[in-house]
Amino acid sequence: EAPIPSVRKPLKKGPPPKEVAPSDWNRVLDGASLGIPFDRLCHLAGMTDKTFAKYLLRYPERKEEIDAAKTRGEYDLTSVVRSCGPGWQGSAWLLERTRGYVARAQLEHTGKGGKELSVSGALLGAFGGSK
Repeated sequence: EAPIPSVRKPLKKGPPPKEVAPSDWNRVLDGASLGIPFDRLCHLAGMTDKTFAKYLLRYPERKEEIDAAKTRGEYDLTSVVRSCGPGWQGSAWLLERTRGYVARAQLEHTGKGGKELSVSGALLGAFGGSK
């Protein structure tokens, strides 16, 4: 009787994936909830950004955990702002951060009635200009 050939699993290219210690993973999720950027989360996981990105591709459930932590953190921080009362500053802050509104400074280039503005030398000097 002929021997049964052994069946080998095909090897994946590259080294085995690096694991994240449970305590480090808790820090990653906590950091994500506080809004820490991705490149900093990589360091909390003990990986470079490329390695961490590959890790999240290999373990999509971990990416979902990070997304959920970000959402919970945004909710918690927004709740703190809302609890401060109906002041316009808190509302403006929320609009800027959650809806993309950006306060834009405007400078009037003409004076009253469309005439040219006159800027004193002292004022101009304060902004780095010359008289």
